Amino acid sequence: MIRIDLNVAVALYLGFSIVVMFMWIFFEWKKRAITRLKTNNTLWECPTCFYTYIDSCSENISKCPKCKTLHKKE
Repeated sequence: MIRIDLNVAVALYLGFSIVVMFMWIFFEWKKRAITRLKTNNTLWECPTCFYTYIDSCSENISKCPKCKTLHKKE
């Protein structure tokens, strides 16, 4: 059987709880950032060069900043 001191057990429990809490906060923040990105801007992927970019100006037609091609939203 493994012997462990009570102080070490409490420290491990609290440390693990804090790590889980920070991971939960990080992933919730990331999910909200993606949701906000989808509502305010439009995420485009160029079919020619496969470059992914955000265009907040247009809704139907966009110009790829990398290869300068125009494409329409499907």
